[in-house]
Amino acid sequence: MSKPVLKKNHWTSRVNECSVSKDARGDLNVPLRGGAENGEFAYIGRVNEDVVLYKMGKLSEGELLLEVENLSISGLPLYDIQTVIKNCKGAVRLKTVRQGKDAPNSIQTFNL
Repeated sequence: MSKPVLKKNHWTSRVNECSVSKDARGDLNVPLRGGAENGEFAYIGRVNEDVVLYKMGKLSEGELLLEVENLSISGLPLYDIQTVIKNCKGAVRLKTVRQGKDAPNSIQTFNL
């Protein structure tokens, strides 16, 4: 008899999609940290729920930023990511992933 196959918890099951509106000044009010210039992937800083204008979904502190408006941003410096966000019209679609407890936050780990 064959053994039952156990499904592994793949990281794609932790992907989060959300849409955030800019405020009157054109700011997203979502703090971004890390970035390639620091040897890290970009990630979400401490979110102040009182100032973030969600259209869809939610963000959590520490989530890795994967895409901005369907543009993969992994490996980009923070200033390039902020430029992409600044040039977005209307609400900005973000795709993030919750980090696993053993997930590295460093780009250097992945030999990019």
